[in-house]
Amino acid sequence: MIKNSALFLIILLILSGCGTPLVHHQLKLKTDPLYPEWLTVNGVKADQTSGITFIKESPDGKKYFLLADDTGGILHLVISGDTVSEIKPIGFSRSFQAYIDTFPKADFEEIVYDKKNKEVFLSIEGNGPHPERYAGIYKLKFKNNDVLSDTIEDIKRLDFQPAELFRKYLADNIGYEGLAVDDDYFYLGLEGFTNGKMFADSSVLFIADRSSGRILKQVNTRPLGIHTICGLYSDKNYSLYGVDRNNKTFFHLIFDSGLNLKDTALIKIQTNIPSYNSFDYVASIESVTMDSGNDIYLVDDPWKTFFTPSNEILKQLDSLTVNHFRNFIPVIYKYSIYQ
Repeated sequence: MIKNSALFLIILLILSGCGTPLVHHQLKLKTDPLYPEWLTVNGVKADQTSGITFIKESPDGKKYFLLADDTGGILHLVISGDTVSEIKPIGFSRSFQAYIDTFPKADFEEIVYDKKNKEVFLSIEGNGPHPERYAGIYKLKFKNNDVLSDTIEDIKRLDFQPAELFRKYLADNIGYEGLAVDDDYFYLGLEGFTNGKMFADSSVLFIADRSSGRILKQVNTRPLGIHTICGLYSDKNYSLYGVDRNNKTFFHLIFDSGLNLKDTALIKIQTNIPSYNSFDYVASIESVTMDSGNDIYLVDDPWKTFFTPSNEILKQLDSLTVNHFRNFIPVIYKYSIYQ
């Protein structure tokens, strides 16, 4: 069994270097004039939001999303009239909560809703001396199998193989912050490699067969200029959008049917302070999703050490904005894509 796994890894690494020459297409983003916005409504707020996924748009134009906070919360988000109109925490069953309570930290990261199969997946990061015991991709079961219900009843950890490869790069507070699915594959994006103190200059993307969980492809992002993967979204088969937090970059990767990378695009993200377009804020973008109109939404996970601007900037902001910064309210951005 060990010999077979080693042989598989060798073949995997060889295949990872194969493929047709890369094409680089142009990607343009247009900011929605009503964004960015703060993720707070009537005193209810998101907290350290690391994940967002679009669910559906209702006939009256309301857009429904799920948010995942890396403090252990999952919330419903409703956007109505292009404005954040409702944020509502989702409850957990006793069995769900008991399971999460065994973790050193309920470090929820990316959340993904698969509209075709009506399934929800959650990436949880591992913490402590044995992160591999907790880090993984989990399937969530909502009450009545309704993603819009107010309770999550069950959670199941998915099995990816080879297990030693899936666990290879996990570390304390370093896991798969990027997660996406298409009809046939899971896309697992490692937050990034570290050099002991700071993030280095690359990450790794695994592509796994959806039915078996077997990792079929490994892509190192160093040649692509992608330093971190903190959010992923697949709009269709073999098409993958993502965000590189450390580079403030939005990227698009296109694969062929053999899972060889054939086309890429990268663009810097402009992240202004809400209501202050003249300030290009140093945001910490951690997730991406796309609505039914092909507009994208990015969310900022407030990194408390750096989230609040300097006093020189704060003096130029209104009191409500200053208060939102000091209370670490996450920010949501919306863009249209042009190619």
